[in-house]
Amino acid sequence: MNARRIASLLALSLLTVGFCSPQYRALAALPGHIALPRGDALDIRNLGLFGHRDRGGVRVQEGPRGLHLVASGRGDVALTLAGLPVKQVDVRVAAPRRVLLGGQAIGVTVRGAATVVALDRVPSIEGSLRSPGGAAGLRVGDALVAVDGVTVRSNAGLHQLIEAAGRAGRKVRLTVVREDGVHTLQARPAFDRQLARYRLGVYVRDEVSGVGTLTFADPRRGTFTALGHSVRLAVGARLSSRGEIAPAIVFGVMRARRGKPGQKLGALDLSELPLGQITRNADVGIGGRLTRLPKGRLLPIATVSEVEVGPATLYTVLQNHKVEAFKVRIERVIADRRAGSKGMVLRIVDRRLLRRSGGIVQGMSGSPIVQRGRLVGAVTHVFIHDPWRGYGTFADWMDETLSASIHQTVRQSARLPA
Repeated sequence: MNARRIASLLALSLLTVGFCSPQYRALAALPGHIALPRGDALDIRNLGLFGHRDRGGVRVQEGPRGLHLVASGRGDVALTLAGLPVKQVDVRVAAPRRVLLGGQAIGVTVRGAATVVALDRVPSIEGSLRSPGGAAGLRVGDALVAVDGVTVRSNAGLHQLIEAAGRAGRKVRLTVVREDGVHTLQARPAFDRQLARYRLGVYVRDEVSGVGTLTFADPRRGTFTALGHSVRLAVGARLSSRGEIAPAIVFGVMRARRGKPGQKLGALDLSELPLGQITRNADVGIGGRLTRLPKGRLLPIATVSEVEVGPATLYTVLQNHKVEAFKVRIERVIADRRAGSKGMVLRIVDRRLLRRSGGIVQGMSGSPIVQRGRLVGAVTHVFIHDPWRGYGTFADWMDETLSASIHQTVRQSARLPA
């Protein structure tokens, strides 16, 4: 029994050491799919323990920095251990595309269904407090799409339907949409003695607007991408894909402090025409059709596999309309996951930006990040307790999710007025 227990402990120790080794961590972090420009190379470190077999248009050699991978066409690489396959990496050749670098401040307006943003209690004539909506099962984040079968098209229309049902002394049938599907609820409106009208005791919004940053524009496809994250009215409630972007002017910046996020102070520039119509609202940002081309220089979009830990440049506006360049450092690349708003961790290292903003602030979302002459991503979130650091998403993800899909849906948007 002692010998068996010792053998088990030894095997467990070996497994633990293996899982903590640089080789295992490198294997776990290696994506299952890689896009690589034709003729470009990719060095994969800390995989010397593993063998490899390449097929198709992929060639792998052992170099001083690890495995040296070059793609001339689609193929795959099988990594092996003791002759047994442990992971396969599919490689496709991506034609480098050039887009207009953004960084401009934009005003974003997105419209959607009437969404519950807060629950309230209604003061009745008897003096009691009731919440008809809460009692019926309404939740923050519910999208109220219909009342008694009538589509809700605005907050004013919703109030009219509730008032009519209250005066008739009947319940209303509410059709709500949540992430898990469509639900039907029933509620009896209560008369608010202070406001002198019937209410359900809910606060709803059907529009959200604010200042963000344009990431890039594609003049060939006639599309744009911005923000790097989705627009939501409440937790769990994403707005629909209707709205517009327009130039904004930044008056100043409220500096970020540890535990207190900062903010760009800006507004729509009413002297300028809208830039585009929003048609997509996804995890990696908003996108849509351009109505006019913004100014910017053409840069190639880096594939996810080309993004590296190291120095980079962030472009954003801190005053008026001027796009400025600031130094940042990409500290971590999180490539082995589905497309989302958290693909990399970055740190602000530019003293000018830290003096003026305190770090990453609200309104910087979508600010493009350039590394080695390629557009690699955009700022998405700030670390509340460390505003010098934050998350970014990949430009490749934004392009594939937003720009390419919009172009496929609306082919005619590729032509723009000069």
